[in-house]
Amino acid sequence: MVFLRSILIVILAMVLLVGCGGNTSAKETAAPAAAAESAGVAEPVATPETGNAIAQQPDDRDEGTAAAPEQTSGPDRQDASGSFTGVQGTEFIVPEGFIRLDENPNIGYQYTFWHPEHEIRIVIYEIAPGYIPEGAYETDYNIASRNPDVTYFNHGEKWFVQSGYNNDGEEIFYSKESMTEKGLKTFWITYPTAKREFGDKVTAEFEANFSF
Repeated sequence: MVFLRSILIVILAMVLLVGCGGNTSAKETAAPAAAAESAGVAEPVATPETGNAIAQQPDDRDEGTAAAPEQTSGPDRQDASGSFTGVQGTEFIVPEGFIRLDENPNIGYQYTFWHPEHEIRIVIYEIAPGYIPEGAYETDYNIASRNPDVTYFNHGEKWFVQSGYNNDGEEIFYSKESMTEKGLKTFWITYPTAKREFGDKVTAEFEANFSF
């Protein structure tokens, strides 16, 4: 939990995939979750938080668009599964059983989904090119590559993935971050280690359908 907060707070406080060619492993020990089979995804840490940042992007706070069914927010328990397109054009598919949570960062756009039964959290961030803090991607990369809780780390041209354990091994995190001409994009997924089989499956499916 502390690790995730530190990474996200760094990005956002500075004023806060797919895979590309030329993979070069910086760290590769026993990889939890789907990291071992993934060609370029990272594992998030527990409940990402937004921290303090400078003002939001001045454009529309659009929530993104869902193909079907309709997205929900707040305490609604309506299923939010289906195809989704973020404001910056990120496309992904929300698996069945997830609800939409109403959470917004101080800068950029955030889409949060929660699976009540299996306690899986998926958080997607988008930040437009003109609003990315200088050195944000490099800072995140350095933190991830040196974090002792990360058991798998891989990277390519302007993207990196990481996975590991939180809370004394009780939670698995998996995430991917990418810097492209469309901006900085990140997704984080966390779930209890005790529910790893289901969490790994969701993570692999989500990453396979995520467009950077």
